[in-house]
Amino acid sequence: MARRRQLLASSASLLAVGLGGCLGSGSSNSTSDNESTEANRMNSTGGNSGAKTAGGTTATGSGSYSVRVKPNPSQTFESVPETYAIIPSAWLDIGMALGKQPAAAASFKRAPLKYYDQLPNVAFDKESVTLLAGDAESSYDKENFYTANVDVHIIDPRLLKSYANWKDADIEEIAKNVGPFAGSTIRFAMDGTDPFYDLYGAFEKAAKIFQRQRQFREWQSFYDEFHSRITSKLPPKAERPSVAAIWRGINPDSGEFRISAVYKKQNNTRSFRTLGLKDAFGKQTPDAAVGYEELLDVDPDYIGGVGLLTSMNHDEFTSQVVEPLEANANGQSLNAVKNGNVVRTGGQYMGPIVDLFSTEALAKQVFPDQFGEWPGSIGDIPKNERLFDRKRLSEIINSNGNDST
Repeated sequence: MARRRQLLASSASLLAVGLGGCLGSGSSNSTSDNESTEANRMNSTGGNSGAKTAGGTTATGSGSYSVRVKPNPSQTFESVPETYAIIPSAWLDIGMALGKQPAAAASFKRAPLKYYDQLPNVAFDKESVTLLAGDAESSYDKENFYTANVDVHIIDPRLLKSYANWKDADIEEIAKNVGPFAGSTIRFAMDGTDPFYDLYGAFEKAAKIFQRQRQFREWQSFYDEFHSRITSKLPPKAERPSVAAIWRGINPDSGEFRISAVYKKQNNTRSFRTLGLKDAFGKQTPDAAVGYEELLDVDPDYIGGVGLLTSMNHDEFTSQVVEPLEANANGQSLNAVKNGNVVRTGGQYMGPIVDLFSTEALAKQVFPDQFGEWPGSIGDIPKNERLFDRKRLSEIINSNGNDST
């Protein structure tokens, strides 16, 4: 059994962590939740005399600090974690945005590694990562968690329960003997009372865990400037096109498509919202798969392949999605297909880095007059037509000195 980590003093038992409901709608954003409620209660009753620092982290004395990422209890770290584990989620990209590669991960299938190749002095070393499972969503062996022996698991324990049928006792065992859990699902909102962390809300939580708040503020400033430049060039709201965002891949010959809500503040459709595209289904997103008939009823201006910017290259997207849609008797009746308006975005594992590339790619695919033509690949965008500075972004990623302010 791995050595006991001395980083954690949990404020509540992880046995209380439940599945918390199925995927669906929930309250939005993270920064309004009070992660120092327990510390404040203790202060008022003569308990721990820590003081809350800027950014919402609770200092508890002797250099320790507490961070809460719901649905997990507040975690007190005696020192800054050096190593962490993730499973498929936006947390991989969040960690990389802070210049911290995970020490352990599950499958790399659909992981957004190709984006890091586009940034100078940013690289991902797969060989140095301990694998926790044989598949992205199953076969999680606890012995692999002991082998990885990380300081903190940036993993929502509800996903381990859902993917691998872990029990509360399994979660508590790994938290006690290896390291705490401090992750939350941000791909979709979760039902129940837990808050939904948007991308930058989750990003800020990670910055607190790794005590890189100054780096996060640099990121926030960089993104705000990028967002302002993009939105200032968008056409008026009334003139913006509609989109049917399709996830779980697009198989034109199957005649079945899973629609992802654009209007909801869920992470996988973030790029469409940033660019103000209208949800072709309004607020009536179908729960079950739809067919060509339903797509023809709404007849979107664009069909969006959620995640296909990550999982496919240009040739694959053209041969496996675009051309089969054009050849399908039903598909070719859609105006989006007729007009060559089948586009793709970063999708479900989109963290801060992927978000920039995804928004840039979608802007060029939908609004070429404002943002320049889309060449088909993120690596083929001419330097003078890029919508954000890769070199400056790399400098922020590599400015990884710790701070606690």
